[in-house]
Amino acid sequence: MIRIIQSNLTYFYIICILPMLISCKYDNDLTISPAVEVRYTEGKAQLYRNGNPYFIKGASGIDNLEKVSAYGGNSIRTWSVHNAGEILDKAEALGLTVTLGLEIGRPYWGEDFKYWNILEVNKKIEELKPFIEKYKNHPALLMWGVGNEVSLKGGSRYLIYYTINRIAKMIKKTDPNHPVMTAINVKTIGRGKYLMPDVDILGYNGFGLIKHFFEDNKNYKNKGWGRAYIFSEWGVPGHWEVKDTAWGAPYELSTKQKINFLQQYWELMNQDTTSFLGSYAFYWGNKFEITDTWFSQFSTEGENSETVQYIQSLWKGEAFHSNLPEIFNISFNDRPGQSNQYLAADSLYFAFPITDFDDLSALKFKWEIRPEEAKFYELDDYQHNMSYLMEADSASTLKFRTPKNEGPYRIYVYISDDSGNYTSHNLPFYVVNQ
Repeated sequence: MIRIIQSNLTYFYIICILPMLISCKYDNDLTISPAVEVRYTEGKAQLYRNGNPYFIKGASGIDNLEKVSAYGGNSIRTWSVHNAGEILDKAEALGLTVTLGLEIGRPYWGEDFKYWNILEVNKKIEELKPFIEKYKNHPALLMWGVGNEVSLKGGSRYLIYYTINRIAKMIKKTDPNHPVMTAINVKTIGRGKYLMPDVDILGYNGFGLIKHFFEDNKNYKNKGWGRAYIFSEWGVPGHWEVKDTAWGAPYELSTKQKINFLQQYWELMNQDTTSFLGSYAFYWGNKFEITDTWFSQFSTEGENSETVQYIQSLWKGEAFHSNLPEIFNISFNDRPGQSNQYLAADSLYFAFPITDFDDLSALKFKWEIRPEEAKFYELDDYQHNMSYLMEADSASTLKFRTPKNEGPYRIYVYISDDSGNYTSHNLPFYVVNQ
């Protein structure tokens, strides 16, 4: 009888208990080994995707994805879930991953949104959950990006950090298989690391601040964020970080100067082998911000800027080479290198680029004159090209008539080759009524 009971118990264990233990082990494995995760080994952070180390060589933007892949990149970053399914599918087809943005703050949550209103915050968090459910199993998904520089709008930075962490906690509960990142625009995080314990990766939007980042964060481990981070946007110094004219128009750097900064920033970022997980170059597309060329890696026609050619060389670890001229400045009537250019209203002038090429005949030219975009953020209004002022706007030397109305303007020159590459330069000027 005892043997029969023991035999029955053994049978019961095999049939009922053992499958439960196997199921528990399987569930634990899923939890322990998500599709994408940050692992720490002896204090060093490393991003893993499908069990393999993954370092981000990414582009911020949703255009020209074929070129991200072809030029040696492996990931893109978005700022919202607009057309997310289409973007994720295209990225997967090209072998790219996506940091998928969840837009909070302006404009998704409205400039008048109050983060102290708990009921409204709860409602917004619930509105985000269906997007997590919809895309959490997509094979191209790398991580979730909660907001972008949200503290620029909405009030108290720490209250916003607390809200971001609530969203991160919701995401982790809904999708435990992908990390959560949020992007900020400040040098150090301070108390934020205590307010955002559920955020896995901090994204720094770094332009001119990159050169200060490592100096300001010598005690990064102890007094800063202390965990994994990326540069969620990196690029040339912004229009808020350069010299202005007497009337407040920022001077855009020459292409050569931009490439020098990109080289410097790339070396600085990649010197950190402890917490740095990669970066997203800004902006992979065409974006009008003060000018059409400040951050844009591509022209409106889709041509490659020299900066995107340089980023390609960084991603692939190759030497950079360009067949385009270096444009040092634009001259008005043989007045090269003069700052604070004042021109007479309704008067004829000639403009030509000062370059290191003696023969420009094999290259294509395009000129533009636009009113200065001093308040584009507030107005969301991008002024048109005043083509009626120009004669032969595709010649190497431009003949043009200045506007009749006094005020700030900017002249642009674009020089292209036959291989789909271009370089450019622009110069602000002020029209004065005589």
